Amino acid sequence: MGGSMHPYLSKCGRNAARGFVLFALVAAIVRPMSAGADGAIAVGLPPDVVKQGFAYGYVTDYPDPIQADAQALKKCRETTIDAVRPLCEVIQDFKNQCVAVAMDPQAGTPGVGWAVAASSHAAEAQALAKCEQTAGPGRRAACAVDHSSCDGSAK
Repeated sequence: MGGSMHPYLSKCGRNAARGFVLFALVAAIVRPMSAGADGAIAVGLPPDVVKQGFAYGYVTDYPDPIQADAQALKKCRETTIDAVRPLCEVIQDFKNQCVAVAMDPQAGTPGVGWAVAASSHAAEAQALAKCEQTAGPGRRAACAVDHSSCDGSAK
């Protein structure tokens, strides 16, 4: 038995293979394979937080990064502070991670921080540390987690 071996697909097999390739191409166009995100955080941070305040918005568990970005921006822009609203921008997308925002609850203080991390504990600790850095020596202890949430399988 000599000769070379040739792969063979029946007509049905060739059509199935073509159908799979077509499906894969359409799926890649409709939802590109990337390290997309289910969550996003947007922040509006003016040069003088003490005088102008700040705004933020975040979302988790959205079906794709485009929707997550749009909703995080929308939430950030819902602030009543007119000067801060146009400053809102998405600063980070995330998937299967947690987000936390910490701030000094007293009005007219500069303490604010946010973080995205693998767990809620880590995100909250990082957000608190950033808040403490911006709060100044007299207000560091006042920083507290304002909100936190996890996306997907993160806890």
